[in-house]
Amino acid sequence: MTVSKTKKFWALIAAAAAALVVALGAAAWAFPFFKVSTFEINGNVNVDSAQVQEATGIAQGANLLRTDARGAAAGVASLPWVSSATVTRQFPDTIVVEVKERDVVAFVDATDGPHLIDENGQEFFIDTPPESAVEVVGDAEPGTPEMASAVEIIASIPPQQRAPIAALAVEGPNSFIIRMEDGRTVNWGANEDNANKALALETVLKMDGKDWDITNPELVSRR
Repeated sequence: MTVSKTKKFWALIAAAAAALVVALGAAAWAFPFFKVSTFEINGNVNVDSAQVQEATGIAQGANLLRTDARGAAAGVASLPWVSSATVTRQFPDTIVVEVKERDVVAFVDATDGPHLIDENGQEFFIDTPPESAVEVVGDAEPGTPEMASAVEIIASIPPQQRAPIAALAVEGPNSFIIRMEDGRTVNWGANEDNANKALALETVLKMDGKDWDITNPELVSRR
């Protein structure tokens, strides 16, 4: 076989292989060789897996290759408890959903139930708050700067230390009071130097005294 014929031969082989790949790809796209039969859902605690699966809009038996992963993720992210979501395909038959839920920092008690407030100070659902969420009372509405400040203050307190807190009272833009379940109060002051104030809070709650002022965390005092 001459060099010219050899080149033509391999060119034909390459063309045939490429055509076969295209044909197989088209067939896999058109016909459900890879069918969705399993949903792997991770990261959900407060939202039910069945709700997440339904929100993807992907049906059992659907062609895995033709699933809209971006649209499915948007559907899951529209659920009240979900902050963000990603959806990926895992061959031969699995849809993998990674869920990031909202961090419930606070809640406002209303006649229709507790309105949950997320880490951004936004109200998103009416439901039973987790133990780490603190009730906000006083002059603060969801979405306002006062609520945003209240959320920042609560978030600065480690979750395991929030259980004895009955409420965070908002008395003004720069005036926040922590009310404890046992009747004690702690004047937090403005939304500033929160990390040091959280340490001061932990300290004063171990001491005798009903009312404390930690507006200056380096110079705490009884009121």
